[in-house]
Formats: sequence, structure tokens, C-alpha cells
Amino acid sequence: MAGRDKRKSEDAKTIEIVQTMWVDTTTLTIDKDKCISCNLCKSVCPMSALSLKVEGERTVPAADESKCSLCGLCVEFCPAQAIRMSEHNSWKQTHVERRPILEVGGVPHFSRGMTLDASLCPDGCELCVAECPRNALRKGESSVELDRTLCLSCSHCKDVCPVEGAIAIEPLFDGGIQVDTGKCPLGCQLCIEACPTKCYTKTPPRGVRVDSRHCICCGACTVACFYGAIDLSRLRINSEGEGYSAVWSRAVDQVLSESARFLGQNGQSMSRLEELLKDSRL
Repeated sequence: MAGRDKRKSEDAKTIEIVQTMWVDTTTLTIDKDKCISCNLCKSVCPMSALSLKVEGERTVPAADESKCSLCGLCVEFCPAQAIRMSEHNSWKQTHVERRPILEVGGVPHFSRGMTLDASLCPDGCELCVAECPRNALRKGESSVELDRTLCLSCSHCKDVCPVEGAIAIEPLFDGGIQVDTGKCPLGCQLCIEACPTKCYTKTPPRGVRVDSRHCICCGACTVACFYGAIDLSRLRINSEGEGYSAVWSRAVDQVLSESARFLGQNGQSMSRLEELLKDSRL
């Protein structure tokens, strides 16, 4: 089509899908270094444009620009903020970040993740800084500072914080995780190495122990485990409001577990039954 062009560029650090339409250029950027190889972007992509591939000694994202519609749903679901979208207008000379899937509607805003009220921090306290597995917290000139681009809302900081209310956590998912250590080969540490929140520890002589308090249900460990030893259940997506679009419904079906769907269906049935009983005045 005249006035329109879509292309992909890739190097060791980033993937860019760029679409130009007259004076507007939209760019989807995937940061390979920030990617935690959780596969959520692949799961929610309505066009099946995203996947994972092995590059050297690491697993990194892959993208098919011919399938990508630049809808931006992957941007919202990426827990590591490794994906972003921007728009450049060559006529107005403007460059802005874009969240098109939220702007169109039908997909709710997601949880705020971790919030920090540094005004409540005791003088000199740095317990959360030392505990953060992502180096998202650091000691500033006057108080602890949060780098939201690194934070995964894993609750390590909240566990050690001595002040009630200074740290609040709302992860992207509610859920749980279990490991069948009988399936773990001797010496295997794939899940430990893959977990971005360090919720796994080695247990001799074989297997691992997982602390579900620090699991964000991202699924990076299930991608890394070749032995089917990990059972991850996502029960709910934490979002502000309800989504109603077909894209949202498909994404929910893709990322939530069968148990979540069962609970949701039964919850709707119970609500309907309560309404019927009220209407009949029984």
C-alpha cells in the first residue's frame, strides 16, 4: 500500500518492528537483555507473531513482522517491561510512547505492581535495597528510590521492610506453583537459573524448593524445565476494571489455568442462581 511500509531490524540487543504510514512511524522495540524468557508475549499475541528462540547460550524473543499488527498487547503483559511502543511524527517532529491497546479500549489497565512510600522509610534503612534480586531499589540522597523498569513485584522487599505500609505489592497474576521433585534430574538447576525473582533454592541431594511468596507466575521456569516437573497455576489477572474485547478474552484464556476457568464459570453460575432466587423471592 502506498505510504505504508513495515520492516524489522535485529541485533544482539534489540528487535525493532517499524511501520511507516505517511508522516507517522510506529516502532515496537523488544529489549533482549531485559527479557526474562517467560513466553507471556507469545501466549497473548493474537497474531502469533512472537516466540522464543535460542541464541548462543540464552533464550531470547523472536518476532515475525509479517504477522505483527502492532496492537501492543504484548507491551501490557510483559512483566519485565522489555517491550515498548513509540510513535514519531516527522511533520510535527514529535516522539511519544504509545499504549494503543489501552487507548482503543476493551482491555483494562493492569495492576500498578510495587508501590513505595519512601516518606515512611526509617533513616538509614536499606534492608529492601539489599534484598531486591533485580537491583530495582537503591539508596538515594534522601531516601530509597525505585526503578520501576526493573521491578517485578516479587515481594522480597516487602518481607524485610520493618514499616507497615511503606511497600505495597500487587502482582500481575494471582496464582501458585508446585514442583514434583521426583522428576528433577540430579544436579539440574535450570529453574533456579531461569527464575528472575530467585524464588527457587537447591535442596540436596536432588530437586528444588520454591517459595511461592516470591513467584510472580511469569512462567520462565516452565520454559526452562525440560522434564515437566513444574506446575504453574495462574488464577487471576490483577487489573483495574473488566475487559470486554475479543483480544482480551483470548489473552485471558491463553494465560490462565484450567482451574481458573472452572472457578470463574462456577462463580458466574452462583451469581446467576442468587439473582434468580432474589427475583423469585424464595
